[in-house]
Amino acid sequence: MARRAYHSLSRLVVHLPVPPGGLRQSLRGRSTARERWIRWAADRPDSSPVVWVHGASVGELLTARPVVHRLRGLDPTPIVVCSYSSPSAADWRGFAWADHADFLPLDTPEHVGAVLDAVRPAAIVLARGDLWPEFLGQAYQRRIPVTIIGASIRPGSRRLHRPFRTLYANVVEGVSWIGAATQRDMERWCLLGARESTIELSGDPRHDDVLERTTQCGPVRALETWARDRSVLVAGSTETGDERPLCTAIHAVLSQRERARVLLVPHDPSPRIVDRVIARLGRQGVQSARWTPTDGTVPDTACVVVAATGILNDLYALGGIAYVGGGFRRGTLHAVIEPAAFGVPILTGPHTDVSPDAHTLAAAGGLVAVSTARDLAARWLGWMDDEAARVAAGLAARRCLVAGAAAISADVIGGWTDRRMDGSNIE
Repeated sequence: MARRAYHSLSRLVVHLPVPPGGLRQSLRGRSTARERWIRWAADRPDSSPVVWVHGASVGELLTARPVVHRLRGLDPTPIVVCSYSSPSAADWRGFAWADHADFLPLDTPEHVGAVLDAVRPAAIVLARGDLWPEFLGQAYQRRIPVTIIGASIRPGSRRLHRPFRTLYANVVEGVSWIGAATQRDMERWCLLGARESTIELSGDPRHDDVLERTTQCGPVRALETWARDRSVLVAGSTETGDERPLCTAIHAVLSQRERARVLLVPHDPSPRIVDRVIARLGRQGVQSARWTPTDGTVPDTACVVVAATGILNDLYALGGIAYVGGGFRRGTLHAVIEPAAFGVPILTGPHTDVSPDAHTLAAAGGLVAVSTARDLAARWLGWMDDEAARVAAGLAARRCLVAGAAAISADVIGGWTDRRMDGSNIE
């Protein structure tokens, strides 16, 4: 019954009036993706096996990136195609590791079936676990092995409750291998209905990604003089909910410590958002200015608002302390492992349940979640004034990152690909 209701809803949602925004962009991209995938398949470069990687958005796709780098070493080297369901990924410039990238087709038998028949993937890889019932059901019918890497389910996920649990239980039962990010994730995948024999505690390939990433020195070099001999807080991926407590704390710290500096990087650095942040800082009595890597000179202000995308990971290299945005609203905390890779201690808002990494870092002493602007300023000043404590917290954060999940995942996927190519039976 749940599957029939899902089919009906999938066909209906395309025809419903949807207000402007991300959902409309996603539906538009997915409704036209079938033809683009079929055209690509007709012109595919050679007969090498195709590995299809899917992630909901950029964060999930970054989980897959180190795994794909290892798959490139296989013989024969697979063609890697990538799909996503969020429109934010459509504008991402980081698809150099994929031979083709596009929206996932609409999750209906007509769209998904036609694309899978055209592309004929040897394996499907889901990053984190963005489960689309028809996509996976059609893959199972074609005996295409499905793996989930960095597999995670957040506590309290609605997937774990009826009626969603009934629907997803039928979906995950056919997955060939699940590489769980944590022990708790293993337990939740079992609760969802995955076969226990298919689940392995592999770790999170996203850790490999941040540990292996090469820092682009251009943005760092441009800010080097501005940051020299200063204590820099890099506030990354800030959301609307972060602005009030963060701006209040910035005023408190800058008014007490002349050597303090702030790089504030909104998650959405559009002109409207940047102008709003600068105006809010001004109302707090903080002089700030916007900056992009193309500006050349850096404003002579203690607080700089970065109006550019794609450089936050590099800017964490300048930080003595990091603030990771999203934690003042449930379910929106951004990646805390990016500053941890540089050995930088981390502050966040109070809502960390969505991030197992945040819990691990907090338990190790590398992350502190605060509930008020006063607490944020106090923790910030504490680390500024106690260098030994700041360094110890940063090293504790760095030690929480564990490499190896990407290699484990690639070995499993490569094995399925080999069996698919030589015609072995796949169960």
